[in-house]
Amino acid sequence: MRTLLALLTIILFITSASALTITPTYETNIIVKDFSSEITLDLEITNATPGIYNLYTLADIKIQPSETFQITEDPFLKTFTISPTDNLDLEGNYAFTYLLNHRGIEKTGQRMLLEIVNLEDVIEISSDSIQPESNEISFYIQNKEAIHLNNLTAKFSSLLFETNQMTFELNPNEKLEITLNVDEAKLKKTKAGVYIINSVFQTKTGEREIEGNLYLGEKKGITSTEDKSGILIKSETITKVNTGNVVESIQININKNIFSRLFISFNIEPTLTERNGLTIKYTWLKEKLNPAEAYVVKVKTNYLFPILLIILATLAFLGFKRFSETKLEIEKTVSPVKTKNGEFALKVQLVIKARKDIENVSLIDKVPAIVKIYKKFGTVKPDKIDPKSRRVHWHIGDLEAGEERLFDYIVYSKVGVVGKFSLSPALAIFEKDSQIHEVDSNNVFFMNEQTNN
Repeated sequence: MRTLLALLTIILFITSASALTITPTYETNIIVKDFSSEITLDLEITNATPGIYNLYTLADIKIQPSETFQITEDPFLKTFTISPTDNLDLEGNYAFTYLLNHRGIEKTGQRMLLEIVNLEDVIEISSDSIQPESNEISFYIQNKEAIHLNNLTAKFSSLLFETNQMTFELNPNEKLEITLNVDEAKLKKTKAGVYIINSVFQTKTGEREIEGNLYLGEKKGITSTEDKSGILIKSETITKVNTGNVVESIQININKNIFSRLFISFNIEPTLTERNGLTIKYTWLKEKLNPAEAYVVKVKTNYLFPILLIILATLAFLGFKRFSETKLEIEKTVSPVKTKNGEFALKVQLVIKARKDIENVSLIDKVPAIVKIYKKFGTVKPDKIDPKSRRVHWHIGDLEAGEERLFDYIVYSKVGVVGKFSLSPALAIFEKDSQIHEVDSNNVFFMNEQTNN
């Protein structure tokens, strides 16, 4: 019995001592999404039975080389590269298992945890403080992780510069500095503060934008700008920027007259409003203005509405005044008349209305040269028809206020008239308070279209 136990112990010891083990080594477990990044995986294989092996996984991971290899020594060292397939579309931690397959005999699994990140998670774009007196600026691109970033293609732009597209690489944790010449005068005129560096990286799935910071002349102080524009709609914009590196308190004051108060609007309501006589003082207070922070007050005064009201009121007054001063109105209209022979004929109608008592009223209308006057007239026959001047006269006499008279006659033409046929306005002459007055009627026209017989 003791002999049997000893034999089993020896067999178990030999089996455990000869079990295959895999020891992985890699510098990083980070994969950059949408970018050609891969992980170098070194495997040390011990206690492996000599034979043909291959390494593979059923996850959305590509392992290279995928070909079989021969293990002939112990320990055995082999280097592989790990990269995601196009089907792996996620961010964060991703665990998978890879298998060392002894062809036709046994499989040994090993688990690996990957961290999948975006390009902006591993790249930082920024600069150190840039002095306004310099004629060049520098910014850097830093690889924040222990990974290789090869064949990076990007272009950079900011308020002060714009680069062409450039290709570069970043070793693990490398900080690449780029120096550019700029216009010294422009650099001095540019306000101190923090500006955005815009970058566009080319990836296998398209463009990726990453923003960084450009620090220019940090110092203690507040810069203030004021912009005014417009005539009828006046806009006033006051901007205060903390160009230093400490928290500041600011105050903005704007004075307006009491009339403009009715038509004023703000993007930020004032903290205080004080009236002093005909002046209104508006005050904005900002107790904590952080570095590089801007405080913008926009004031808009719209004078267009009151001016429109004044114009409308003036037009209404002038219209009422003209209406009240009108002593006589003449309305002239025309309408087509059907004839037996299909000749062109129009009925001309004149309506006069007295708004005040007037005396010795005469009505005169002029007939166009291309038409003739029909001999038969309506209720009131003209007192005179002047063939030379082609004028028709009616002597009406006196009219009382509100009295209205109607006059009509017919004109015709044996020659067809096509298109727009215009008639001149009629004229009324009368006396009021021993003064002679003249009033014209409205202009009239008739549109005659050509007909096919």
